[in-house]
Order: sequence, then structure tokens, then C-alpha cells
Amino acid sequence: MEGNKTLKPKIYTVRELNLEIRKNLESNYLDIWLEGEVSNFYFHDKKHMYFDLKDENSKIRVVMFHNNNKNLLFNIEEGLHILINGYVSVYEKRGEYQIVALDARPVGKGSLILAFEQLKEKLEKKGYFDCIHKKNVPILPKEIGIATSIGGAVIRDIISVLERRFKNFHLIIRDVNVQGITSSDEICEAIDDLCQYGVDVIILARGGGSLEDLWAFNTEKLAEKIFDCSVPLISAVGHETDYTIADFVADKRAATPSVAGEIVILNKTEAVENLKETSKKIKNLIKSKISILKKEFNFLTSRRIFIKPETILNKFNQTAGELHIKSIENMERLIRTKGEILSGYRKLIDEKNIFKRIYIYKMAIKNMDIRIISDIKNYLTLKKSRLKFILENLKEKNPVAILERGFAIIYKEKEDKNIKSIDEVKVNQNVRIMLRNGILNARILKKIYKKLEIGFKNEN
Repeated sequence: MEGNKTLKPKIYTVRELNLEIRKNLESNYLDIWLEGEVSNFYFHDKKHMYFDLKDENSKIRVVMFHNNNKNLLFNIEEGLHILINGYVSVYEKRGEYQIVALDARPVGKGSLILAFEQLKEKLEKKGYFDCIHKKNVPILPKEIGIATSIGGAVIRDIISVLERRFKNFHLIIRDVNVQGITSSDEICEAIDDLCQYGVDVIILARGGGSLEDLWAFNTEKLAEKIFDCSVPLISAVGHETDYTIADFVADKRAATPSVAGEIVILNKTEAVENLKETSKKIKNLIKSKISILKKEFNFLTSRRIFIKPETILNKFNQTAGELHIKSIENMERLIRTKGEILSGYRKLIDEKNIFKRIYIYKMAIKNMDIRIISDIKNYLTLKKSRLKFILENLKEKNPVAILERGFAIIYKEKEDKNIKSIDEVKVNQNVRIMLRNGILNARILKKIYKKLEIGFKNEN
């Protein structure tokens, strides 16, 4: 029947179903806030962030694209408790639903405080705060560089302090914005300019304010610029209770800009008074030392040795006389001993004895020459006889001489070893027969074993 026809169900493709679910989710959950703990955090190429947001019983996938996460003031990290704002969507390729985060905030702390703590921990691990890198601030710089806003009260306070402490100072002021988006970059450029100008010390100065107001001094770029700066640098930012990243990296921290003026140069009046006091102490010490030396001198000059110095000379004269007598006696004894030795040598070198010894040595050499010549002749005669015997023996045993007498030498066809026995060959085996004027190639037709008898015919 026409009315009872069954309606044909709609068949979705996977992509169509995912798209429809995505539209429903995005329209129903267009703007939501979600709180949880970050896990499985992955920052792909430092652009797109992928992570899970979980609580005690469940978790959901979150993606935060580069155009949204680039403006975050803090770093999202594993285990961080955060609040995100975004919408629910579906990743069609895998059919997974996820949150696309547009903004994120830390739970329990402000973004700026968390960013400050994260950067401080990072730089501390890199050694940016270590005392070993801190440079000494000169006590009397020739040229003082200041990077600050010339429109504020800070520069007037610093100049007032400098004039009170040391009037003839030389100040180089670099005007910068100390608050705002571009302020951190401007401060970095000011440090480069002051270093290039050749100042002896640099002051970064700003008045007090909130954490947001002072944020230009809490960037990683400025921290690196201060760390790499070749000139000693004083950070004077905010009030005494305000601390910035610049304070930790700088070579010296001043609680206020006015304190920086006191640190950067000595107090001339106090220095002069100190010099006078030091000079007075040195004079008193010299006078005291001279007085002590005078007393010691008077004591020494009153001793008998200085009144009658000949008493010491008499003692030394007596000792010197005894040594002189002993020296003469020792010299005479030595001369006698050497004379006796010389007399013995004279007997040994008597002229007759010398000629007699020469004659004896000549005769001995002559006899030795005769014996050597005789031995050489006998040795040569013996060697000649031995050589003659060897040559004759070689002539008799020379294989060529044997062939000349009509004999032959038999070799195997492809070997250079001569055949000595009938057992070394087989019937039909090819052999080579060497005669005195050539070689015959032959074949063994038959083997006849017979004892060879060698004898001599009796002619008689």
C-alpha cells in the first residue's frame, strides 16, 4: 500500500556527520570558561599549543593557536592550574571534540605575577643573578649615564642628590618611555647608546607604580641586555619594596632613584673630611714611629760597643793572628808533601830510562809486524788451497760437464725435477730428455726393472 511504505533512512558519510556535530557543538558552546590542570602539554614549533585540561575525574583536549597564545603574559606549563575561555569544536580527521582556547588565565595568581616568577626562575637557572657576573661600580665616575623619562620627577631627584654630594659631575641623560608597549625596547636602545657614548656607569631609573606600570623592567629582552652590558649598571626602579627582574640582573640595585644618586658617586664633603682625618692619623703614626726609633737609637748608641769599638776589634785581631799562623804552617806542610811527590816523578822520567823504554817498545813492535805478516801469508795460502779444491769439485759435479761426457738428464714433462728412479714414471707418460745440445720429448713405452752394474773391462 502506498501509505504504508517504509521511509528510507538518511545515510551520512563520516565527514558529514562530523561536520554536523561540529556545527551543533560550536553553536551550543560558543563562549565557555573551563577550569582545570594542564597535562600532556606540547608546544609545536613554539607556535600552536596542544594540551589536556583535567580534573579529578575527567579530561578534555585543548588547542590554542599561535594568534591567541602569542599575547599571553605567562607561560602555560605542565601541572599549571588555569582558566581558559573558548568554544567547543570537532577535529574532523579524527572525529575528536576539543576546546579551541582563545584566552587563558592562571588560577590563584595574576598573569603578571606568574609571568614574573616564571622569568625569574628561568634567568636564575641560567646564572644571570650570580655575584660572579656583577661588575664594581666606580666611586668617582667621569661620566654618568641615566636612562629615564626627562618629564618625570625622578631625574630632578637624582640631580639634586648628585649636586649635594659632588657638584662638578658630568651627566648624560637618555630620554626614554618607562611605561607602555614600546618602553622595554626603548630602554634596551638607550643602554646601547650610553655604552657607545662611553659613560663609566649607567642608571636605569623610574618612579614607583603597580606591577603593570613597572612591567617594562620585567622583560627577558631587557634582562639579557643588562647581563651583556659592558658598563656597570645600577637599577633604580620603583620604591624600596618594588622588585623587578632588572634589579636582580643589574650590577647594583638602588632602593629608589635618589639612593642611586648616592651610590653612583661619593660625597665630596665626606670624602675630603675622611682624607683630612686619614692624613691626621698618618701624621700621628709617623710621629709615634719616629719617637720609638729615636729611643731605640739612643739605647744602641749608649752601649759599650759604640763607645769603645776597639774591644771588638781586639777580639777579632787575636783570632785573625791565630788563623794566620795556622795558615802558614799548613802551607809549609803542603809544599813539603808536593816536593816529595815531584821528586818521585823526576826519577820516573829519567832520560836514560826513557830511551831504554823506547828501544824496547820498538823491538816489540818490529817482532809483532813480522809475526802478523807471516800469519797473513799462511792464512792466504790456506784459503787459496781451499778455493782450488772447491773449484775442481764444482767442475766435476757440474751437470753440464756430465752432459758433455754423453750422459742425459730425464725430467717429467711439466716439472723441472729430474727423474732418479723408474718408479717415478708410468707407462705412456711424457718426459723430457736433456742432452748437451738440446732436449728430446719422449714417451715411456715400457718399464724394465734391472739392477745397474758398473764395472771396468780388463784390457789384459
